[in-house]
Formats: sequence, C-alpha cells, structure tokens
Amino acid sequence: MGTSVETPLMHWDRTRIKKEIELLKGNHYVVLDIETTGLSPHKGGRIIEIGAVRIVNGEIQDKYQTFVDPEQKIYPKTTELTGITQAMVEGQPTIGQVLPGFAQWIGDAIVVCHNAKFDWGLFLKHAFKSIGLEPKNTVICTYELFRKADPGRGKGGYTLMTLCTMFKVTNKSHHRAIDDAEATAKVFLGIQSELVDTSKLKKAEVKVEEVKVEHTEVNVKRVKYWEKRVSPRKMMKRHYVNLANGQDYGSVYFDIPTKTWYNRDFDKPLDFKQVEKRVLEFLELSSVMDLCTYKN
Repeated sequence: MGTSVETPLMHWDRTRIKKEIELLKGNHYVVLDIETTGLSPHKGGRIIEIGAVRIVNGEIQDKYQTFVDPEQKIYPKTTELTGITQAMVEGQPTIGQVLPGFAQWIGDAIVVCHNAKFDWGLFLKHAFKSIGLEPKNTVICTYELFRKADPGRGKGGYTLMTLCTMFKVTNKSHHRAIDDAEATAKVFLGIQSELVDTSKLKKAEVKVEEVKVEHTEVNVKRVKYWEKRVSPRKMMKRHYVNLANGQDYGSVYFDIPTKTWYNRDFDKPLDFKQVEKRVLEFLELSSVMDLCTYKN
C-alpha cells in the first residue's frame, strides 16, 4: 500500500482559494511589514519601521529596511512590544521622505503581507495618499489566504508564528518589521511551491522605474506660515496651502525642516512637484529655499 506524504498544506481546501492560487503564479513579489505606534493612523498611530523583501522568480533577491521618525514620543508599551526605542527613530527620515523611494522600490510587484488590511490597507495606503501617491498594486494577504483555505481554527489560529511553525521557518525577532517580512517571505515561498507548479512560471526581470503620479490642476488660494515649538530642541515649521479645483477645495502643507509636502484633506490626486510650482508662482518666489525662509 502507498503512503501519503505529509505536507504543511495538505488539509487546505484549494477550492476556496482559486483566485488566490492564480495570484501565486506571479514572478515578482514584495513582502512587507511595518511597526507602528498605534492601531490606527486616524487616531495618532504612526509608522516607525518598514521592512520588505523582494521575491523574483521564486527566490529572495533583495531586502529593504528603514526606521521612520514619527515626530512624536514613542511610549514604553510600543518599545516593549517592538524593541524600537526613541533613540532608534530620532534623526531618521520622516514618512514623507521615505515613501517616494519605497514606492519606487516596490514598483509593479504584487504586495504580500500577513494582515494586509492593517499594514497596507490602513497604514501604508493612507501614508502614500498623504504625499500624493496612490499605488495600484495587487495585494495578497497570507492571513486571509490561511483563514479561507483552512477555516475553523478559531481566534489566534492564523498567526504568522503558526505558519512559521508549519514551514519550519525561524523568525529572528517577532514584531520587528524586517524580521517579520523575511519570515513571511519564506512562508510565502513555501505556500507558493505547494499550491502551484513553480517550474512552469515565466521568468521576470525587475526594472526600477520612476513612479507615475496622477495630478489634478489646482489654483492656490492662500498660503499661511505656521510654527510650534514641541521641545526645547525642536520647532515645527509649516506652510499651509488652500487649494481649489472648481467646486473641490482642500488643503496641503509643506513641512519646512524636511522640505516635504503632505496632503491634508484635498480628495483628488496631486503631484506635489506641480503644487510646489504653483505655490512658488503664487508667492512670487524663485526656489524651494525661498519657500523655506518665507513667512507671512
């Protein structure tokens, strides 16, 4: 009599994840994870670390890691959970400085997260939009994939740690973005190799290209300088700009210390290179350096 070979996913119901299996036939993925100071960006939560791993043609090819200065205090509970201290993020780039390069690094890859609703849907898409970027990447959530294919495990049964145990993957430091991203990438490769015939996948060649940014033509209505001392050593300085496009109104702001633009509440896409040009024309200034020293 023949004996069946025990595999990590032998109990998964393939019929429940047909669409997801098609997405596993790709050849370029970016597996990512973030650490934050809270559970929602709408309630003050900020990204403090981004970790990512690039998978090309079934192999880990590249890694990305950066700390992010949240421009706010990191509380002991966050440090206890993540191991990330105030000293580790102070002097690091802010989220507006990090994301343009990270978006380019991701490119057109399929994005993979364990709990994509949180990392990608809640935090990163919100942060990308705040600097005028709206990525259209397809997303795979290993948590949802696990839950759909193996229902009934109950609360807490679909953790990254559970998948790591199934695939014998060691996670060096749980709740550190780069380590969680690397562990998820190794688990993902295990899932992919078991659910699809990877030998038949087309080979990819990754090209890093400039991110295309959509733009809405706007008129500048008002520019107002604002500053606030938040510590003996730090002064926040911004220009708030009111914009209009027909019946659409909203505002953006320019963070002077980091020379970074952010969307505050203008609902349509903005290319901040074009916004900056309009603001300079409106104020009759010649350069960004002039804008940094301008006060009204």
